[in-house]
Amino acid sequence: MAELSKRIIRIPPHRQISKADFRLKRVLIRFDLNVPVENGEVQDEKRIDAAMPTLKKVMERGAKEISVISHLGRPEGKRKDEFSLRPVAQIIAKRLRSKVKPKLVETQIDSPALEKYFELTPQVKLFENLRFDPGEEGNSPAFAKKLASLADIFVQDAFANIHREHASMVSLPELLPTYAGLLLEREVYHLMKLLHNPDRPFVCLVGGAKVADKLPIIEAFSKVAEAVLVGGKTANEYILEGHPRTGNIYLPTDGISKLGPIVPINEQTLKSGVFDIGPQTIMLYKSILASAKSIFFNGNLGMTENKRFVHGTYELARFIGKLKAHKVASGGNTDEVIDELKLADQFTFISTGGGATSEFIAGKKLPALEILLK
Repeated sequence: MAELSKRIIRIPPHRQISKADFRLKRVLIRFDLNVPVENGEVQDEKRIDAAMPTLKKVMERGAKEISVISHLGRPEGKRKDEFSLRPVAQIIAKRLRSKVKPKLVETQIDSPALEKYFELTPQVKLFENLRFDPGEEGNSPAFAKKLASLADIFVQDAFANIHREHASMVSLPELLPTYAGLLLEREVYHLMKLLHNPDRPFVCLVGGAKVADKLPIIEAFSKVAEAVLVGGKTANEYILEGHPRTGNIYLPTDGISKLGPIVPINEQTLKSGVFDIGPQTIMLYKSILASAKSIFFNGNLGMTENKRFVHGTYELARFIGKLKAHKVASGGNTDEVIDELKLADQFTFISTGGGATSEFIAGKKLPALEILLK
């Protein structure tokens, strides 16, 4: 860690799309467009918006033909209409200001994922859900070859799927010249900066309900950050399970009980139910955050799906928003809070990675990323 701390690790120059020659080439781009869809309508467009800079850059740089691929949900290797990318196609067409509605076109490729695509513009097409073909999640070399037949160059921009050993993630890049998309490049830069070269003091704020997912993050950042502030169900379980309390890991001292009163944090109150951090803890965490020059915010500090228990998360999110620091946020619930409070423009970067971000921080080997770092 000490050796790496002297530099910021980036995607190597020869893997950056700024170095690629797309002129008159067929380009295949893998995005993570796994967005929530209800009744045929996209409910959250952030991942689509995050993909657009890469798509537009490849278009501007003269690609003859662009094929976009992604997965959506868990269709379990079968074609299921509720997992169609049609709603996503409509959003991308709008972003590209296409003058026509996405048109479904049949191909001659023998694959439920590739037998049809949506024509978004004369230059851009979006193929159906990769997971309609069992070869995607099965990391089938045969399916990877079918994908490779679509293009001369491959651009990998699905950071949120970077921890999956699927055909489009690990087998396909071995078959085509491969470059990292702009989103993937930004994800790697901002996370590597925090892990290996943060502006100091560095403070990490970790919450959420998935305790097992958060323990590796707490452990990783406790070795790097000046302080790791823990809240939410993660803090409750951390205390009850007796995890080690090193000098730079801070846990709540008070909280909000199920019925509303402020209670001290102890085994009895935690077993009865503590659903938000209390005012004493908020003041302590603010005092530590106030001098931070780097901040990582991952997970809410209370049960924010219930408006009675949003105060701690909202208060600290607003406080962080006002600070002058390198600020990175991650996690679906955290993202929702930032949106609700209209704080997005006050953060340096908001990761779309989800579980991939957690595994990246925990130091797990990510095969799809290793290919790009060669």
